[in-house]
Amino acid sequence: MRFYDELNRYINELNLSANELSKASGLSPDVISRYLNGKRTPKPNSDYFNNLVEALYRIADEKGASIDKDEIQKNLENSITAQSDIRDYGLLIDNFNILQERLGLSNAVLGKAIGYDSSFISRIKNKSRRITDIDGFTDKVASYIVSSYHSNEKMEQIADILNCKLTDIDAEEKYIIYIKKWLIDRHNNYEKLIGGFLTKVDDFNLSDFTDENLSKVKVPAAPVVLGKSKTYYGIKGRKTSEEDFIKTTLLSKSKEDIFFYNDLPMEKAAEDEGFKKRYLTALSMLLKKGIHMNIVHNIDRPLEEMILGIESWIPMYMTGAISPYFFPTPPSNMFCTSHMTSGSAALSGECIRSNQERGRFYMTTRKEEVSYFKVKSKYLLKKAKPLMIIYTADDSDRFETFIHNEDGGELQRITNKNFKNIDFIISKKWVAINKKLSPEIHFVIYNEKLNNAIKTYLLV
Repeated sequence: MRFYDELNRYINELNLSANELSKASGLSPDVISRYLNGKRTPKPNSDYFNNLVEALYRIADEKGASIDKDEIQKNLENSITAQSDIRDYGLLIDNFNILQERLGLSNAVLGKAIGYDSSFISRIKNKSRRITDIDGFTDKVASYIVSSYHSNEKMEQIADILNCKLTDIDAEEKYIIYIKKWLIDRHNNYEKLIGGFLTKVDDFNLSDFTDENLSKVKVPAAPVVLGKSKTYYGIKGRKTSEEDFIKTTLLSKSKEDIFFYNDLPMEKAAEDEGFKKRYLTALSMLLKKGIHMNIVHNIDRPLEEMILGIESWIPMYMTGAISPYFFPTPPSNMFCTSHMTSGSAALSGECIRSNQERGRFYMTTRKEEVSYFKVKSKYLLKKAKPLMIIYTADDSDRFETFIHNEDGGELQRITNKNFKNIDFIISKKWVAINKKLSPEIHFVIYNEKLNNAIKTYLLV
């Protein structure tokens, strides 16, 4: 029996509510909820675990139930061991996503190999379906990797992903065990990843950023001649098309909102330091011109990549000139697309995920075509959900009203000694990061993956 099954058994046996257990144990309602639904499991002998055991025993004694304290502790410890030490289901899925993405395996190929329908694999990845037999699932994944990646070259690839030596996986049994353990471990330094992200928010000073970046930026006035439309190809074409799109937008008279969506792989573009510098400078120019950006981020990726992507946007978020969104339904695993519109231009592109050199990108300034792409942008924005809502200093009254209206949601206010300028408010649906200085700003984060990561860092 798994931990959350065992805990629910005690809840039912003692006719106990989750709220009663929360008050008796001193653990937040959110933590108790995640224990009961299997999203979290405490470490044996941790303060959280011991408080839970003590609370159950005390309640049982008050209700006259003949349940021994040592029995409760033993049953709960055994249930944790029975889960193969999987203390975070979300972590397993993040690791599974990393493995699949690094190996370039489609849902169809991997699903067929381990006996799952490709659509079911997709639902597992976006956590709309839960794996019931975790040991069986990890065993099938590990067995498939071992049978398919056994040449020296492929085993070197696996060793690089697992961050191990070839001698660690030089026998089939060791190979399978290592992969299974890797899938359930916090091997990617989870705490350091979230802590680093929050530290960057804590340390960031918008005034310094404005003085060092925006104050020196000059918005160009000379016209750019691109014609009415243009087609670009390959990785180089992708970078050139995005630069041309921003140039055209900057040099137009329009200050309409810009729409960005791009789920193209970032590795190749990120290798070009010159392109990254020009791109960030161009975005700074858009901000200085006073253009608001609606950006739909692709978050159907491992948490590590998601956090790194969001970190690069922190300076832009702080200005309050960007509204970030995400699509709740993952994009295609085979094709990558980009879609950008402004008041004067539109850019649309696509490529096969495994072959970016075959990408094709089309930019246009033709009014009828731009109008068509604007309608498409509005439709996509309706299908997206807010990744976070950003309240700047000018929105402080609106933020306080929001918090006041949420009081019935059992809000939990948290400070953390690692951060001097930020504190946190946690509800069941969101996490708020509150920064009082440089300047005041509040990030109310709605995305479940990022929420759970921050909650785990702060609460467990």
